[in-house]
Amino acid sequence: MSDVPPHPLLITLVHGTWGRGFFPRRQRQNRRPLWFEDGSPFLSRLATELVDIPYKITRLLWSGANSIFVRDKMAHVLAEHLAAEHAEHPQAAQLIIAHSHGGNIALRALHHLKQRDASPSGKEGANPLIVTLATPFIEVHQADFGRRPLYIRVALMILVIAPVLGALLALAWIVLLKLLQADYPQVALFVISMTVNPAILLLMGWWWIVRRAPARQNHLDALKNATRLGEIALAQRLLLIRAIDDEASLTLALGAIVNYVTARSITYVLLLYLLLMTIILPSQQTHVISWLSDEAFGLVLLAMFPVTIVLFSMLMLARSVHGRELALSPMECQINTQSTPDAIGLSKIVTLVRHTHIRSLRHGIYDHEDCATTISDWVHSQLCTMPAR
Repeated sequence: MSDVPPHPLLITLVHGTWGRGFFPRRQRQNRRPLWFEDGSPFLSRLATELVDIPYKITRLLWSGANSIFVRDKMAHVLAEHLAAEHAEHPQAAQLIIAHSHGGNIALRALHHLKQRDASPSGKEGANPLIVTLATPFIEVHQADFGRRPLYIRVALMILVIAPVLGALLALAWIVLLKLLQADYPQVALFVISMTVNPAILLLMGWWWIVRRAPARQNHLDALKNATRLGEIALAQRLLLIRAIDDEASLTLALGAIVNYVTARSITYVLLLYLLLMTIILPSQQTHVISWLSDEAFGLVLLAMFPVTIVLFSMLMLARSVHGRELALSPMECQINTQSTPDAIGLSKIVTLVRHTHIRSLRHGIYDHEDCATTISDWVHSQLCTMPAR
């Protein structure tokens, strides 16, 4: 194409979560090249499509950890690389091709470059083209859920921590009384359980719910800052390629649903426990309620402990699919996951559809036969409209 500027194209490839496998240092010798490695079908197709444009490929290799803070750290590294590359080759066009969470790294890098360019240096900074492949764009926001976070923390204290703490303290006092050869261990255990255990539990609850509130807010602010995406002004240089029924997006959607359901279920379990302890138990002792036997009542109370543990485990797992920090993050945060970021005037959004059955995950959209062609056509159109530097 004669309209293409003569300056070269500098391509940076960014893989996504576990893009090099779960154990990158234990790769097989004769394995198939990964999409960003030399000899991969994707790079072979891309080379064929960009045959008229001189280009150079650089790879940003990172741990691939499912971590918001790790991704933000790599976004700083990518921003530094782009700035240095632009300083060395100011006439070259820069292109980032990022897969999965690599797209979040790319947009975060743009955010860091925007902050760098805001400094009064007077120099034009790097402004790369970006192609994202099957990226679930994630942002963390602060949200007001009313008293639900308080109920969840109280449920954890009463239904999980209190039984475990009570059992450990009872065991400790039994051992101590045995060592002291006390004559009335049952009485001592009763007195201790009715005084020391509640005092320790209240102290732990006060520290966790009240004193830890500023730390939770600081952690939430850090998550918000680490997931803030690029500015809207950069959207015109962004190509989004996505697939139908993408496995990663479906997993994140399932995580959001499970997060919502389990959070509400934990509050209902707490309300049921309070109902049993404040209404049914006194009524049962005065024979107002006769249909609930002592055995059934005890089994219900006993079942609440494993049920609550299972619900909390599901809640932590559901939140961690967006980033491992969210497993223990404050309940006052809301996780926004979309196939496209919030922006005005996006350059192009392409949904690639497979019309033939292929045994591969849709999340590996780089293997689609039209992926490299779509990227090449868009890059050609962008290079033709770029002003000369």
